[in-house]
Amino acid sequence: MKYRNVLFDIDNTLINSADLIAKLLKEGAEREGVYVPLKEFRTRIGQPGNEILKELGVRNWRRVLAEYTLQFEKNMNSLDYFEGIEKMLTGLLEMDTRLGVVTSKDRNQFEKETQRFPMISTMKIITTSDLTENPKPSGDPLNYTLEKFHLKKRQTLYIGDSIFDMQAANEAEVDFAIAAWGALPAASFKHAKYLAKTPNEIVTIVR
Repeated sequence: MKYRNVLFDIDNTLINSADLIAKLLKEGAEREGVYVPLKEFRTRIGQPGNEILKELGVRNWRRVLAEYTLQFEKNMNSLDYFEGIEKMLTGLLEMDTRLGVVTSKDRNQFEKETQRFPMISTMKIITTSDLTENPKPSGDPLNYTLEKFHLKKRQTLYIGDSIFDMQAANEAEVDFAIAAWGALPAASFKHAKYLAKTPNEIVTIVR
């Protein structure tokens, strides 16, 4: 087996959620008087919400995130796994692969936003953004995960949908696969080792 450890981003990699996140952040920014096109929020999904808001000029980002959390909870029932994700995760577990997530959500967001997704919430390897000083696109969250859970780099694959995921993997010197089913079509992933068009292709890559 090529990889013994498979780590995932969550939003728009496992769960089809990026459009909702971008919409709620945009609405929150507008309540603070900051008007930015939706695409500017969407292209930044993969970074922590506070970083996105600060980058786009929202001063009271804490207030926006507090309301965002409430609105996200109200809309969670509209979210689901991408087609094929559950089958992929089951297939990887049957291969005795260690699975985990390295996410830009903080722990509070993670616990609330994955309640309906037990295959994610019960993973043994979970790294949230509040565990390292620098979030993605820094390689710190992946390096933290490698050290804490005693994972060897050459046996580890990271899968995500954004350039921030790719940059984090490259900095941590971990092989990266782009989840093309959730990625923005115009994004450039020339430094990704793999491009997976469907979740099932991840099983083939790992095997």
